[in-house]
Amino acid sequence: MEPRCPHFGTCGGCRLQDIHYEDQLARKQAELSELLARIGWVTTVPMHPSPQEWYYRNKMEFSFQDVYPAPAEGEDYLLLGQKIRNRWDRVMNIKECYLLSPEAPLLLAAVHAWALKEKLQPFNLHKRTGFLRHLVVREAKNTDERLVNLVTTPGKLDAAGFVKMVRAAYPATTVLWGTNSGKSDVAQAEKTEVLYGPGVIFESVLGKRLRVSPYSFLQTNTRGAEALYTRIRECIADARPQNLLDLYCGTGGITLSVADLCERVMGVEVIESAVADARFNAEQNQVTNVDFMAAKVEDLLPGLAAQKVVDVDAVIVDPPRSGLHPTALAALKELAPAKLIYVSCNPKAMVEDIRKMSGLYDLRLAEGFDLFPHTDHMEALAVLGRIY
Repeated sequence: MEPRCPHFGTCGGCRLQDIHYEDQLARKQAELSELLARIGWVTTVPMHPSPQEWYYRNKMEFSFQDVYPAPAEGEDYLLLGQKIRNRWDRVMNIKECYLLSPEAPLLLAAVHAWALKEKLQPFNLHKRTGFLRHLVVREAKNTDERLVNLVTTPGKLDAAGFVKMVRAAYPATTVLWGTNSGKSDVAQAEKTEVLYGPGVIFESVLGKRLRVSPYSFLQTNTRGAEALYTRIRECIADARPQNLLDLYCGTGGITLSVADLCERVMGVEVIESAVADARFNAEQNQVTNVDFMAAKVEDLLPGLAAQKVVDVDAVIVDPPRSGLHPTALAALKELAPAKLIYVSCNPKAMVEDIRKMSGLYDLRLAEGFDLFPHTDHMEALAVLGRIY
């Protein structure tokens, strides 16, 4: 089929736009089934479609880069957009994009023109020079609140002019400026200044109002996440655990969505701003049976498993793409909750972790959720039950 986006084939954002969406789902279902078959799972694996095929993402990170070879004096020297396919060191201008919102390309064009007018230079990773690094945009799909975060190296910025330009082009409810002096090509900041608005956005997920800070984790497909959380609730409802542990909990989206089904819930997250959001969200939503801790799971879990102060009968894990840290996995086996729910954006890593727990757990349920239409990625859900 004809891809919708003119950047398809060059941009690294979407790889499957030339395939009908139903065929994308079948392809992902087959991939997940093949992975699970390696550990003996032969039951049909459903692949739940995204509620939105287009404009489903709630966050995107755009990169700045200089044009190479350097253009003639007076010509456009700036790139602002996505990485070129299979080239993490190359950026391309984005004039259309159907992942975030119809307004996002208008913002990119306005920021590009503003940067040229102000004669601001993009950061060059090799030379370690330049000012502009990333433009991060977050959109709350159920509340229409929007956040724009400009990440630069330390320097001078006409903050008032930047805010005026952004608000003229895009319905931002908050605008921020983050500074990053590090060497890594990451859209993070050592210091963040609020230039306009509250500095955060609020999203509604399954009736819970969630505060989301600029660097906090929330599944990037809000309405797809609601479908995933609903299925997790159904899995938890079967067990009605007294004490549930939610590892890698982010801003508390899953934690708060299942709290009413448990006696006590503890969420663990390494990013302190996300933990602050989670605590705020619990208080705002009047959820009183939850606690949140800011810690690395691999540092905290061994102590919990060894002390056995609390009888944890269910655990939810939603680790990074690399999967469970070896120390965390060993501690989880020692803790040995009766039910383990594994959420993953990297099914290959998830299957490997499940294989390592095969002597203690049986796989009871496996499903896929397409939170990333038109890409190779998917979200997987697995429910494991302790054998003895």
